[in-house]
Amino acid sequence: SVMHLISVFSLLLVFSFISAENLPEGYFGRFHLDHSSDNFDDYLQATGVGWLKRRLISFAKIDKVYTKAGPDSFHFDNLSTAKDLHYKNIVLGKEFIGEGIDSTKHKITFTFRNGKLYEKHVPTDPNGEQKEDEYAFKLDGDTLVQTLQAGGVVAQRYYKRQ
Repeated sequence: SVMHLISVFSLLLVFSFISAENLPEGYFGRFHLDHSSDNFDDYLQATGVGWLKRRLISFAKIDKVYTKAGPDSFHFDNLSTAKDLHYKNIVLGKEFIGEGIDSTKHKITFTFRNGKLYEKHVPTDPNGEQKEDEYAFKLDGDTLVQTLQAGGVVAQRYYKRQ
């Protein structure tokens, strides 16, 4: 019936708005790594990073910058003394190919669920240095808290809004 079609269409319309969720406003801006981290060295060790490289990574200066791009997209820049990464026109839930910190191509997906922003990396080269990983970011006032997990180790890094 026509009423049935209208109700189905209304539901589809509602779901299309739900899926076009954008990054919450609070994430937009620049966040600078505060060097107080919890278990970060243990996390790096669990991912197989050697001692010297762990020292270099732990002393790197890092800024994470989220910028609104379009009505349902954003840009993300990970600026560090080691390597800058620039991802453009990200749509939540939509996979794209981008460069990883290890300079190889990754399938990358940003999603927002349960009040956290997730950044998932799946390296396209199975022999690459970096392994599949997912980072969680949660806002706590003016601090962006990153949670990383590997081999049973949970680490957190803190980024202060600039």
